Amino acid sequence: MSFFESLKAVAAQAVELVQNNPQIVSGIQKIVEENGGVSGIVQKFKDKGFAEAASSWVGTGENVNIGASDVMKVLGNDSIQELAKKVGLDSEATAGLIGNLLPVVIDKLSPEGKEPGGDLASQLTSLASLFTK
Repeated sequence: MSFFESLKAVAAQAVELVQNNPQIVSGIQKIVEENGGVSGIVQKFKDKGFAEAASSWVGTGENVNIGASDVMKVLGNDSIQELAKKVGLDSEATAGLIGNLLPVVIDKLSPEGKEPGGDLASQLTSLASLFTK
């Protein structure tokens, strides 16, 4: 199996997992909300040494994913474990899923490379709609 085919299979599994576990969406909403919306969470990743990745999520170019251990480092084990319990995955798998989904979420919430200026509630409503289409 080529790298592209492997990546495609992982993406398909992630989409299926999200569709079958709406708790993942609500968990990511909670994480974004607890960290001050798009601007806050981007800044948190920048502050923890992931400026290039976080900037790519808001920018118009390709998004840089981050690994599970990096997600745990930035968001903390408690936050990851709480979501892991809700979705029935271990912490490592949950952090990996967040590392793959968060760049997409931030990218979609920051059209044209600009962080959204609206209130957090509207950002989170937009976030939920990404996964229900």
